[in-house]
Amino acid sequence: MCGIAGAIGTRDDGHLIRVMTARLRHRGPDGAGHFSRDRCHVGATRLSILDLAAGLQPVFNETGRICVVFNGEIYNHRELRAELRSLGHAFRTETDTEVVVHLYEEWGDDCVRRLDGMFAFAVLDEARVLLARDRLGIKPLYLCRLPAEGGFLFASEIKALLCHPGFSPRLDMQALADATALGHPVEDRTYFEGVRTLPPGHSMVVSCEDRLQIGQARRYHTPQIDRDENASLRDVEDRLATALDRAVQTHMAADVEVGLTLSGGLDSSLLALFAAGHTDRPISTFSIADHPSHPDWIQAAAIARMVGSHHHGILMTFDDFVGVIPDLIAAEEQPSSLFGAPFLWLCRKIAEQVRVCLHGEGADELFGGYTYYLEPESRQSTIRARLPRLKQLGMAPSDAAIAIMHRLSPDGGFSDFLERLFKVEMADPLERQHLVPVDKCAMSASVEMRVPYLDTGVVDLVGRMPLRFLVRSDLHVRKYILRTLALRRFGPEMIDTVLRSKFGAPAAGLVLLDRFDQICEQKLPGSYVARHALGGCFRSKRELLMFDMFHEIFMKHRGDTTAVGNVLEFLEERSHAAPELAY
Repeated sequence: MCGIAGAIGTRDDGHLIRVMTARLRHRGPDGAGHFSRDRCHVGATRLSILDLAAGLQPVFNETGRICVVFNGEIYNHRELRAELRSLGHAFRTETDTEVVVHLYEEWGDDCVRRLDGMFAFAVLDEARVLLARDRLGIKPLYLCRLPAEGGFLFASEIKALLCHPGFSPRLDMQALADATALGHPVEDRTYFEGVRTLPPGHSMVVSCEDRLQIGQARRYHTPQIDRDENASLRDVEDRLATALDRAVQTHMAADVEVGLTLSGGLDSSLLALFAAGHTDRPISTFSIADHPSHPDWIQAAAIARMVGSHHHGILMTFDDFVGVIPDLIAAEEQPSSLFGAPFLWLCRKIAEQVRVCLHGEGADELFGGYTYYLEPESRQSTIRARLPRLKQLGMAPSDAAIAIMHRLSPDGGFSDFLERLFKVEMADPLERQHLVPVDKCAMSASVEMRVPYLDTGVVDLVGRMPLRFLVRSDLHVRKYILRTLALRRFGPEMIDTVLRSKFGAPAAGLVLLDRFDQICEQKLPGSYVARHALGGCFRSKRELLMFDMFHEIFMKHRGDTTAVGNVLEFLEERSHAAPELAY
């Protein structure tokens, strides 16, 4: 696990790449490495998880002509290493990073198709760079073209791109419009004008011989949906148990201790039960809440007792909550809902014990866990309520956002709607609202989060299941096959977990969020939203305050939270300041 960065086509002595990687030190506190060849510069920070004694990145091939900077984990690296050795490749380490550079030697740009894992990497081959990102976007990768000098930057986080003095951060108004309508930017847009993401399941080539050439992002993976309507529930349930058990086992592979987050719900409870079968010592589990009587916190402790884990229940105070807000905005690199505040605080506590954790993210999107999987009208009604706010501001969703809205239409029958909903949820919402924030919050505390539910074998298997195994509209049951699997595989002790409705991660700090909302309502003037140039994009004073703080931290101070201070000071300042008139 690392943070990676690169500058292609820039003329300097390698100073920029050192500054960029230093800005990512939280992603890899165990060291940093850099390499420059003519106008190509790459670097990486390292969080040691596999082969702890191995050197820093970049990692080179035998001749030193090709090198790689890599972020993530390759879960089939042992199988690939054995295959590559049989083809004559020599390895100096046992890291998965070194597998990538030899795989590239053997299969070129198509090497990415052989990788099973979560990753973002750059292979430098002479003056040619191959960039790639994992199938679902678990690991982030940001891109930026520098028009003035014709350079090209990439990095694991946007704050590293802001290290270039020639890049002036500005708000991307189209991204804001799309996020107002849908809750997140779409496709490759970010809140920063000129900064794009490399889309999940894509690779691209950038070269700099005589001149800089930037290729188009190329899709190397398309999710396959091929549902077998004749499948037997018992047979599919058995195959799912095998796939999940294997996924947990491979995701626990590390040369350091691996922990697990416990939310008190079905998803993380199943991971804990499978994980307990792959270790001869108690696993460390972690949960968080804002009061000791929180139902999820209580249930998490019950599951911990069931699996015999070494459990850490974290209680978050209001001072903890407000204190972490600037760092949360800096980590997420977007206006924050504050739903991630308990998770960021939890990651900091996890970092005191372990540096790798299994996490249940992705199960709701994969198996149909949200309430709107049974309520076809709910997503559309939410969107319809947001669109008038944009119209009043003279803004409109992009064509890509409008296309998503059409796909969310309940027209065509429930099964058709459900199929379209699964495809939508497994794309932008999964990446933008869940995977990337989880990665950034965890890595801000130097913790690697692994998501076994999004293992390739599990995702492919679910894509072949009949929809009725996922969502049962006749019984009004979501994640149906996970519930039946839990009961049949682990017995009646799971009945409470299977039947109860989990509140969800944001609810872990809901009492604290409500208290902060009240302070915002009391302190900020009644005209705060109405008079603000972009106030129509936000539903509350607190949401607008978080946008203003994001804008102050990033657009004015390039990600420096110390220039802004704590959130209560910022709130007090905004309560007296004139509203922003332009962005």
